Amino acid sequence: MGDESPGQAADGAPAGPVLSCGQIEKLLSQKPPFLFLDEAVVEERGVRARYLLRGEEDFFRGHFPGNPTTPAAIVFESLGQAGCLWLRTVGAKEKSGEILFAGSDGARFVRKTGPGDRLELELRVTRVLGRVAAFSGKVTVRGQEVARVRRLTLIVMDESPLG
Repeated sequence: MGDESPGQAADGAPAGPVLSCGQIEKLLSQKPPFLFLDEAVVEERGVRARYLLRGEEDFFRGHFPGNPTTPAAIVFESLGQAGCLWLRTVGAKEKSGEILFAGSDGARFVRKTGPGDRLELELRVTRVLGRVAAFSGKVTVRGQEVARVRRLTLIVMDESPLG
């Protein structure tokens, strides 16, 4: 994603329309204060999104006082939310079941982030099998890698009632 906007591909080509935070909120189950996408562009093969760490997020109060640091789990959650957005708009849009995190492989957190940092998220679809989708992704801040995941797997649950 680098310096280009979410509405512009890395090669400068126009991308899909930019979804606002309000539009994203309508599509995802996650809601503030646990929604970590401000804007996103969803394409056939992936998602590019952004989230500004404002400093008012509750997790900064205890992680860590005097040295606010974004928990790695929040950074990876933002990638998972980008995957959910892809499933809701491209991959499994006809299925309305709950989307659950099924696993990750090769997840690495390489640099800390904190208030004022804008997370630039890039998630690429690597495989789709029915209700299961696998992605690879990375997160950068000002062009420097913060985190990466070789495979992040999400599953759209069946809506059949439990009984």
